[in-house]
Amino acid sequence: MGLSVLIVDDDERERIVLRYILEQIEDVKIIGEANNGLEAVLLTKEKKPELVFLDINMPELSGLEIAQRLNELHNPPLFAFVTIHSHFAVDAFELNALDYIVKPLEPMRIQETIDRAKNRLVHEKLIESRVEEKLKERIDIFVKKLRKEEVFFDKFPIRERGKIILLNQEEIIYAESQGKKVIICTDKQEYSTNYTLNELESRLDRNTFFRVHHAFIVNLNRVREIVAFGEGSYLINLDRSKKQIMLSRARAKVLRKKLGL
Repeated sequence: MGLSVLIVDDDERERIVLRYILEQIEDVKIIGEANNGLEAVLLTKEKKPELVFLDINMPELSGLEIAQRLNELHNPPLFAFVTIHSHFAVDAFELNALDYIVKPLEPMRIQETIDRAKNRLVHEKLIESRVEEKLKERIDIFVKKLRKEEVFFDKFPIRERGKIILLNQEEIIYAESQGKKVIICTDKQEYSTNYTLNELESRLDRNTFFRVHHAFIVNLNRVREIVAFGEGSYLINLDRSKKQIMLSRARAKVLRKKLGL
């Protein structure tokens, strides 16, 4: 499919000349013509040409104003000015014009513009393709990492006496820092680990586990009740555990927000 082109000029004779030249160029498809600025903008939105040829002096909107409107579109087309005026060239290129052609029109000069447009589009598509490839690579890496983390989170590894125990997170009632060790308590037993409480907090599901104190992490699904202990502090009572855990005043504010209280 050829390069799609829109011709914008209020002078019908000029449109006929440009159309004739473009029809002689291979791989060019003229998809429309406009004789004023508003029509040019509407046709561009509707037909989405790859290249728009613009006159400068136009009713409704000038060629420069049309170019400004085109630049505001989600996928703006390339545009080249075709005019009898040479003194608007600086303004045109400041609007990121592809080319600036001074009339009378010459077929070789139009051919140069078409070639430039095709090269620009090929370059942009190549860049877009590379960006998509890089984005896909990053997404793939992220998904793989996420999957690994999800598998890792389902089973929590604990080293004990020459073996590795894979503990389901839901089995954990709470974890307590005791000096250089972190004790993980489940319904069945306690495990002494070499994790720090910060490491443990980063590995556990944060939707389920909460740091209630600098020395404790609890499973919120195992919290039975939170009892006021005076001066903004609380005691946490857990299901199937006689352990009472202090909830600090600062962490109580965070927990209330998390629980929607």
